[in-house]
Amino acid sequence: MKEYFIVIHIVGAGIAGLTASLFLIEKGYEVEILEKNEWIKSSACAEGCNFSSLELLPFNFKPFISKKVDGIKLSFIDKYFYIKMDGVVLERERLMKKMAEEIVEKGSKIKFCEKVMKVDDEFIYTKSGKIKYDICIGADGPLSVTKNYFGNKYEYKIGCQYEIEYDTSNMNFLEIYFDKKFSSYYSWIFPKENSINAGLIGKFYKLNEFLRERRIKGNILKKQAGLIPCFFPRKIAHKKIALIGDSASITNPFSLGGISPAIHAGKILSENLENLREYEKKVIKKFCNPVLIKGRRAIESLSNNEMEILFKKINGKEFHDIRMKDFIPLLIHPLLIGKVYYISNALIYSLKFGW
Repeated sequence: MKEYFIVIHIVGAGIAGLTASLFLIEKGYEVEILEKNEWIKSSACAEGCNFSSLELLPFNFKPFISKKVDGIKLSFIDKYFYIKMDGVVLERERLMKKMAEEIVEKGSKIKFCEKVMKVDDEFIYTKSGKIKYDICIGADGPLSVTKNYFGNKYEYKIGCQYEIEYDTSNMNFLEIYFDKKFSSYYSWIFPKENSINAGLIGKFYKLNEFLRERRIKGNILKKQAGLIPCFFPRKIAHKKIALIGDSASITNPFSLGGISPAIHAGKILSENLENLREYEKKVIKKFCNPVLIKGRRAIESLSNNEMEILFKKINGKEFHDIRMKDFIPLLIHPLLIGKVYYISNALIYSLKFGW
């Protein structure tokens, strides 16, 4: 491990900032995190992630697995197909607090109540003063201050979610539901040990309707909502500053998953810190494939009638077992065939690095 005599300032102690810090510390860098809140806390998140991405972490994440799952089940009313994948639902806030403890134990620092107001080529400006930095990493979420350095403007989805006390003993998949009655994109139910994360892209009154139709009742343990970046960044690195996580709009714009991209980007950052242009190039190449946007827009354009036709042809199948012949009957629906093409390609690409 190399020894470095510079301090890497990271703005934000969310999952992206903490993950990047651990990768950088492993490489021998000293890190100082500036966090606006008084303590570590998790933003709204469904908490699902694929196992292989988590295994990249230089950190023992296994004590913070709430429930292991066998993959993803995608449903429209009473029809579904599924994707086999080793996945987990995490106790994300507990995971983040332990990551923060380990960062401090390894000699780096987290400064709480340090609200960053602006960043320029030399200084990070906080409410209490200014800090001259060697390298600055912006990891301050979807409403990032550091992204303003680049002039980035993002497209967002609004997600809302309840954590509900629930018996999940017979639930073994991350469950995704498509139905335009409730969401223009999708709804989800992710099982934890003794609860579920149930949410959708949209508003709480629609989530309440979705839960009533699914006959899901239980004590609400947590209510959260948040912005999800869902378009590619214009630029994420320049000179001595780079962005990561939601501040870089590094979510999967198809699945809207953020944990796996944050882990992969943190590893790429630690391997390319001395050449941030290379970091930008590799991250954009990995996560910014236009097929992901095309896949999402194809799903958004599907009507419930089109979903009924599509799901009827693939009902009960594992994604990798679906063949072109399954879609031959769709030739009488040429517009639907085009949408299926983009959705399939986006799914295949997403599964290369996680959900």
